[in-house]
Amino acid sequence: MRRALPWLLAGAGVALLVAGVAVFWLANLRPTGWTAYTADVPLRAYQSSLTLSFEGGTVLWTGQHLLGAGLAVLGLLLLAGTGGWLLGRRAGRRLAHTEG
Repeated sequence: MRRALPWLLAGAGVALLVAGVAVFWLANLRPTGWTAYTADVPLRAYQSSLTLSFEGGTVLWTGQHLLGAGLAVLGLLLLAGTGGWLLGRRAGRRLAHTEG
C-alpha cells in the first residue's frame, strides 16, 4: 500500500486536472452574450455570470468556468503535494544513510 498511495494520489491529481481543463473548455464552447430576443430566454433567465471589465476587453466567466478552474487548481495542488512528499521522503532516506 505504501508504494501504491503516491501513485493513487498522483493519478487523482491528473484526473482532477484533466477534468477541470475539459469543463473549462466545454464552458467556452457555449454561446454567451445578449439573448433577449432568442427562443431560449426562459432557460437563461435565472443563470448568473461573472463579468470582469478591463481596458483590453471583457472576460465572461460562468459557473462552469469557475468549476473547471477550481477542479484544475485542486488537481495541481494534489500533484504538487504528492511530488513534494515524494521528494521529501527521498531526501530523508539519503540523509539517514549518510549519517548512520
